[in-house]
Amino acid sequence: MPEFKLRYLSKREAREAAGAISKRLGRSLTPMAEVDSEGTAIIVTEEGVLLVGVPDEGLYVPALADAASIDRLRGYVVVDEGAVRHVVNGASVMRPGIVEYSDFDADEVVVVREITYRRPIAVGIALVPSKDLAAMAKGPAVKNVHHLRDKAWELLRDEDVQRMISKLIK
Repeated sequence: MPEFKLRYLSKREAREAAGAISKRLGRSLTPMAEVDSEGTAIIVTEEGVLLVGVPDEGLYVPALADAASIDRLRGYVVVDEGAVRHVVNGASVMRPGIVEYSDFDADEVVVVREITYRRPIAVGIALVPSKDLAAMAKGPAVKNVHHLRDKAWELLRDEDVQRMISKLIK
């Protein structure tokens, strides 16, 4: 069982996080609390959305455990079976592993899906716009921010954390 701390955000912290979230995700959310464990931050919003954050970089992406938020993302890439293992271990998504993609801009949040069942395996930030992917033969295309089996994913699977989050968003 991971050790974690719940901390309510101050008005200033909530305002700063809301600005970064709005800029990155293009939607207005109201952060209220942070669940922190060993440097992994999960932001809980008043709307019930769970975000994995790197607060020092102002980087927030939807948690894989929050299926509704993942489905709202416009951009996606589908990777072949050979890339799944590397992505789930935290590697950036490289162009040769991408077999399908939607329309997205550089610096946009995208979901990474595996080819067989189209399930999300990671959420990242696009390093290049989708229109440039066709011309690319190699190189990184998506920076992996949150993936299956990372610290945030493990933290969100903990029953105590789930119980605490469900109490927060009631």
